[in-house]
Amino acid sequence: MKKSFVRKVIGKVYPSPSSLKINNELINEFHEYLEFERHYSEHTIENYLRVVNQFNNYLMKTNKRSLVEVGTSDVAGFMAFLKTISHLMRVSQLNRLSALKTFYRYLRKRGKIQKNPCDGIGGLREEKSLPTFFSQQEINRFLTYLEDRFQKKPNFLQARNRALFEILYSSGLRVGEVVRLKTIDLNFRQKIVKVRGKGGKERIVPFNDKALQAVEDYLAFRRPKGPVKELFLNYLQQPLTTRGVRVILNKILAEIGMVKKASPHTFRHSFASHFLSGGAEMRIVQEALGHSSLSTTQIYTHLNWDNMKKVYENTHPRSHKKED
Repeated sequence: MKKSFVRKVIGKVYPSPSSLKINNELINEFHEYLEFERHYSEHTIENYLRVVNQFNNYLMKTNKRSLVEVGTSDVAGFMAFLKTISHLMRVSQLNRLSALKTFYRYLRKRGKIQKNPCDGIGGLREEKSLPTFFSQQEINRFLTYLEDRFQKKPNFLQARNRALFEILYSSGLRVGEVVRLKTIDLNFRQKIVKVRGKGGKERIVPFNDKALQAVEDYLAFRRPKGPVKELFLNYLQQPLTTRGVRVILNKILAEIGMVKKASPHTFRHSFASHFLSGGAEMRIVQEALGHSSLSTTQIYTHLNWDNMKKVYENTHPRSHKKED
């Protein structure tokens, strides 16, 4: 008879200490894999580990199996739990399934399991939704507010916030990329920045005069404690985190009274949308964003449909109304 990984205590079934130890070790090893081999961002790693821990907790409360003893039915049960009990939207369910697939691909690669239990899980179709972005008027309102606050009360926090969002918008960086920026990554003479993107890939992206002035003003207040190389710091003069950027953004949006639901990534979407609206070629936008596939960039063409429709109506020879 197969040795059980659980033990009974006062009529209840709990995971054994050995099972808990195995699961913790697997999760810690997965963490190191994502960070040092895949070079994923802090935000991505945090999301992946949260999902694996959530699945682990689900197993402990239901089938009482360790992470290496699960089958397809266990994953299917977890997905049903997310839908019926947690009431997650399909896109959130899909993101969690994707994280579990990555985790179990890693375990199979390391020889911990023979088959990925996520294989064969179907019935989840990604909801096609366009990314949220700011209009040019909204962006101008947001950035002008930060500039006015800095002019009225020039200090570290006002200068930092202004420089942070000017860089986000002018270069279209991911939030994880902007918090990893180092001061030496910026070339002020050429107005370009070296970015370390997903998978450790590097790319060169330009930034504009507004961002240049904002960063120069910010550096006058930047006083790191110790050998801190990161460009953007928190109020303790330590490296800013992705969570910190989201908190700062939400606070500013509340101050301005902008009710649109937004995230730091909204600035990246806005950069791409406005860039294409201005006539930039798709390949240029792809390179600036660091997309490995052009199909990923093409979603932004949908954001500019109104603009493309006007161009079509004004230029296509068969689209003009007949003259009387």
